[in-house]
Amino acid sequence: MSDTTTVGRLRNVLGDVVYPADKGQLVDHASRNNADEDTVHALHSIPEHRYESFDQVADAVAIDQRRDA
Repeated sequence: MSDTTTVGRLRNVLGDVVYPADKGQLVDHASRNNADEDTVHALHSIPEHRYESFDQVADAVAIDQRRDA
């Protein structure tokens, strides 16, 4: 298991999140949308924060540029 994900995977599971959202809401939303283990783990690794947009979340998550979406 990794604590990295891709922007594509993140967008797939968080695409319909209503912002602002805190870390717990993001993790719960991703889990309910059948996110893969790596993506859920990556979201667990972000700082406790109220995120105002998908871009803020993407900036906080460890993105693996070598992986495909």
